[in-house]
Amino acid sequence: MEPIYQFATPKSVEKQKALQNSQAPKEQQLTAKQACNEVACERQHKVASLLRMLALVLLCSVALQTAAFAQTTLVFNNGNKSTKENKSVAAIGSLDDITFPEADFTRGAYLKLRTVYLDVPVRKFRLKPFPANTSAETRAELDFLLYLQKTRNAEAINRTETMASVYFDPLTTNPTDVDYSRNLNSLFYIGRDLGPWFNAEKLPVTSQVLQNVIQDATYYIFSLKKEFNRPRPYQLDSRIENLEAPGHASYPSGHSSTSHVHAYILGHIFPEYQDHFEGVASEMAFSRETRGVHYPSDSEAGKEFARQFVHELMKSRKFRTDLESMKKEIVQVRAAHQLTKK
Repeated sequence: MEPIYQFATPKSVEKQKALQNSQAPKEQQLTAKQACNEVACERQHKVASLLRMLALVLLCSVALQTAAFAQTTLVFNNGNKSTKENKSVAAIGSLDDITFPEADFTRGAYLKLRTVYLDVPVRKFRLKPFPANTSAETRAELDFLLYLQKTRNAEAINRTETMASVYFDPLTTNPTDVDYSRNLNSLFYIGRDLGPWFNAEKLPVTSQVLQNVIQDATYYIFSLKKEFNRPRPYQLDSRIENLEAPGHASYPSGHSSTSHVHAYILGHIFPEYQDHFEGVASEMAFSRETRGVHYPSDSEAGKEFARQFVHELMKSRKFRTDLESMKKEIVQVRAAHQLTKK
């Protein structure tokens, strides 16, 4: 409040006091109103700060999701060539919508194979579903493949090249076919350490039994692949530099499946070498991961399929009879070459 002037008259002083007294309630009301406005402003400021904080959290969340999505780049392979030139970014609504492209499935003939020993429905083989494309497990598997890619050297690549050619195609039956020898020799890869005598030429009965077995296995393996239709690793993450591009889905691994089938069957004949055979089969399965074409869970599914498949084989009277003939032949040829235990 302003002071009263020093040279004012008594009358003017009284008048000034009366005026000041009449203005006091208004000033008090104004002060109270200002106080209320300050409280409201402070409340509004707190609300605004909270909203800004929430907005920042949301922006960070979106940024993290965007980064994760960018890390898992969606790509498709446009054919069977094994070069990065075939990879193109695909605009897909969800990672879980990605499957192996039907147009790229080039093994339809395997779905029409006639089985020799087994006559059971495909659903007889109970494999657990593979991890979802968006799952933490799949992300971890992709990161593991990226690690293998980073650490593989020329020697490792050459070794996996050799293993990549170890597979039996039941449709390659003509001896004049340029691939016939490789195809037949693939049946003896898992047991090759038994000795140089372990081959198709010296073991014709064994060769025929194994051909029958893998023909049956191939039908069921590719039926399962078609059913699960899992995309290859490089179709989920463009950073994976796959060394080949198989023309069929990923789950279960065919190399892991057939290698373990061989290991389990040979284990029935040579139980003392069972661990060795399984070790060779596991090495085969791992080579497919090194090449960037299979997830570790594909390899495990292949091993599990092989266990169930051989279990079903043992129920077949025809197979058990053929297995005894195969065992007899192997024992005779082994004895003739005086193979000693390692």
